[in-house]
Amino acid sequence: MSGVMTRPVRTPEVPPGHIQRRRLIERLDAAARTPLTVVTAPAGWGKTVLLASWAHAASRLGPVVWISVERDGAGDLLSRVDKGVAAAAARGGAPAPRPVVVVDGFHLVRDADVLAEVEQLVRYGDGGVRLILAGRTDPALPLHRFRVDGVLTELRAEDLAFSVEETAQFVASMGVECTETALFRLHAATEGWAVGLRLALGAAPQRTDPALLLEDDGYFASVAEYLSVEVIDALPSERRRLLLETSAVEHLSAGLVESLTGRVDGGALLAELSRADLFLRREVGPGGWYRFHPLFARTLYAQLRRRMPDRVRDLHGRAADWHAVHGLPGDALRHSLLAGRWRQATDVLSRHWTDLVVGPRRGLPADDGPTPGRSELPAELALAFAAEHLRRGDADGMRGYLRMADRHVRNGGNGNGNGNGNGNGAPRMAAALHLAEATVFGDPRVALSLVPPVLGDPSEELADETRALALLSSGRAWMRIGQWGQARQPLSEALVLAQRTSMVQAQICAAGLLATLEAVQGRLRLAAAIGRRALTTAERFGLTDAVDLAWTRMALAEVYYQWECLADAEHQAELGLDLAGDNVEALAFGEVHRARLRLAHGHFAAALNVVLAARRELATAAPPLRTALALVEAETRVATGDFAAAARALPDRADAEIFAGWAAVVEATVQYGEGRFTAALATASVPVESHPSSLTWQVRGALLMALAGRALGDRARVVRHLETAMAAAEDEGFRRPFVAGGHPVRDLLATFGPLLPVYHPMASELSTVDPVPAPVPAVELGTAGPPVGVLLEPLTERELIVLRYLQGTMSNDEIAATLYVSVNTVKTHIKNIYRKLNAGRRREAVRRARELRLL
Repeated sequence: MSGVMTRPVRTPEVPPGHIQRRRLIERLDAAARTPLTVVTAPAGWGKTVLLASWAHAASRLGPVVWISVERDGAGDLLSRVDKGVAAAAARGGAPAPRPVVVVDGFHLVRDADVLAEVEQLVRYGDGGVRLILAGRTDPALPLHRFRVDGVLTELRAEDLAFSVEETAQFVASMGVECTETALFRLHAATEGWAVGLRLALGAAPQRTDPALLLEDDGYFASVAEYLSVEVIDALPSERRRLLLETSAVEHLSAGLVESLTGRVDGGALLAELSRADLFLRREVGPGGWYRFHPLFARTLYAQLRRRMPDRVRDLHGRAADWHAVHGLPGDALRHSLLAGRWRQATDVLSRHWTDLVVGPRRGLPADDGPTPGRSELPAELALAFAAEHLRRGDADGMRGYLRMADRHVRNGGNGNGNGNGNGNGAPRMAAALHLAEATVFGDPRVALSLVPPVLGDPSEELADETRALALLSSGRAWMRIGQWGQARQPLSEALVLAQRTSMVQAQICAAGLLATLEAVQGRLRLAAAIGRRALTTAERFGLTDAVDLAWTRMALAEVYYQWECLADAEHQAELGLDLAGDNVEALAFGEVHRARLRLAHGHFAAALNVVLAARRELATAAPPLRTALALVEAETRVATGDFAAAARALPDRADAEIFAGWAAVVEATVQYGEGRFTAALATASVPVESHPSSLTWQVRGALLMALAGRALGDRARVVRHLETAMAAAEDEGFRRPFVAGGHPVRDLLATFGPLLPVYHPMASELSTVDPVPAPVPAVELGTAGPPVGVLLEPLTERELIVLRYLQGTMSNDEIAATLYVSVNTVKTHIKNIYRKLNAGRRREAVRRARELRLL
């Protein structure tokens, strides 16, 4: 190769609005200790910016050498590495740690000799140089061997993708105001792709809502131009043609690729394309499905329609045939309509309507394709279009086609097919679609009234299918109304019937909602089993974009949160928010998780900001979700020591319904914090002694009763309630209540755990767990928070009691009077508190105690 650079270049500067993504910086810090790190992602995922940000801050780890590979050469790469290392050593003077060499653009390196030398450097360099290779494709190195040898660290597009929290920080850094719901739409549409976010936010200052840009042709034109120039136009013509042909569908499998392209190597082709990092990734699970990034897919499809317009309908026809043969009626219906195959579309609807009227999928393109060319369609064709608009989440479009079908049904029109295989089914299918419209988009009370017309005659051929649909609709309606307790039975029956009749999307919907109900009742293991089964079903049939999976993700987030797997909980909640779309209830549940996770990390102000914004923007959510948001606000107020505000935020326990136990626990926590231990004992007993009650709040309530019993000097009560908490916790794997309880709970376990009537290994383990949360980046822009530290000498029980009173405005005399001790005793306790917390005054001691989760 010729025309190569002869020296390393300066580390690039980071662009305006850049945010420090500490989770990735920490991963690079750790990765830099291994001989080789590979950072691979398509264009625009922020590889260079991330590495530049890290390199500017990485001097503490040793010298960093930056080398950029230009398009016209990399032949002297190793000599440039040597020069850069020598220059770094000369600048350092004294013996320096091993240098780190960042090679940006390594995907351009094709020279076999250079690659062989790099391999030798990794294998036999004896750790003299640590390499970070960044590029758009995997380097042509034996990565499989390096993985086995443990000398390789990898970061890929899914690692570089902005999380919801990072997106919020990025929005703020660009000076753009953004509502919570707009933030979720923005993240879901871009999937955390850095360039997609920057293009949206760069145009946003003229608008109040950057998410509106997602519908803007100007925004998409900017995205399409970037992707065309940086990725698509640079591809060989045959590769480009393959990508365009496969863009006609939303999900790809080996057989579907072969059907679309006429090739016989679909599996190998998909694996090759995903390795090439062409915005194609393999979906997790057993189905062997792949999908393009939505913005890349939209760009490809626009080029397909422009460059190969004669192929579009043929590709959709092929897709319709393949999906019909492989038992995927939703996609068969969609592609038959896009291909203009009206008879095929109505046939698919008449055979599978019970599973086609369940609910929408996220991000389906708004492409109507050809139309029959007349203002009035036959009833069943209008119903087919209505079903497709339902799946697209287009309420207005669905209602328009339903009105058209209704006119035919009222006039006795027979449509052109049947709804049960042997007769005119248009009226019944219309009834089912009206039920779906009311359930998903409309009034849930109307939905309940529409259930009987769908059920029909129990002796009919589709009796089980229609009963499953009716029960599912009833359960969903009850949940939207807020009567969650009423929803469990119909959802359980619907799930059984849907599994028996192979109604795939109905299974996913029923399982997600049922898993949510089990999770909030504290039946964590059952919720996890139901949720994972729903995910497996969705993955097998390529339905991972079903909006109903948002509930599954939220249920799993609750499970992982209670199991103290906070990273997994955050990941599931984020996936759920991406899927939720306009589902207010799912969005509210996601906000509950976001606020609680911030609270768990010690970011009290950030948690409060989330929950207050959610309460404003999601005020139309079902009552249980509004209650949950109010309770998270109250918990956040408790964490900051503002017990009066916490009490004001508390909902009436009589109105809390499924969350009545939670409300009682938070109220008891406020009473305990105010030193009213007898009242706390009585209030916390509500979820512990009432049946049925959520196991989550039984555990929390029992722990609180144990703490109150200790404060009252009732040793027998402490042992009894601690045993109750431990028994329930071990059954379901609860850990969060014990960690969230901080040092008082840890001390309780250490002191009274050995006295329990049954040996609980979990008690011994939890008594040694440090309740201080691991440091994580603060959500507020530019704030990482002070180091948390560790309390070397624990506070005594009496010192903890006095510490709680220091949060308020009580004088030493008033505290002494409240505790029935002398003022000198209180002063001694305060002196010890200041010494142990390394604080010089009252406010500093309270702040330090909150950092240590003592309050």
